[in-house]
Amino acid sequence: MIIDDEIDEYFEDAGNANIKMFKRFWVEEGTVFVYDVEPVRVKGGMHISPFFIATFDNMSDEVVHGVGTSVVEALRDASEKWRQNNQDDMYNPFIDALNQFKRDV
Repeated sequence: MIIDDEIDEYFEDAGNANIKMFKRFWVEEGTVFVYDVEPVRVKGGMHISPFFIATFDNMSDEVVHGVGTSVVEALRDASEKWRQNNQDDMYNPFIDALNQFKRDV
């Protein structure tokens, strides 16, 4: 195994991100949250763009279902993943949240 001190030094400060709740949507059986993730840029750390995550909180746990560069993109991604993982469930909380968001904008 080759160890490169320059690479190790480069990744020494991996960086952090600030996560803020951006929007909350009351839906059937829980709440959809959209969080704004803002990476804190440091030399040798993360150099990723800000993004949003969409979660569903059913009062017992909160799970990330979608990610995107906009609120709409994160909710659409979450909606698709929900559909794929909950095929027996006719209700999709992320479609409800997306409709609420579009109505509010």
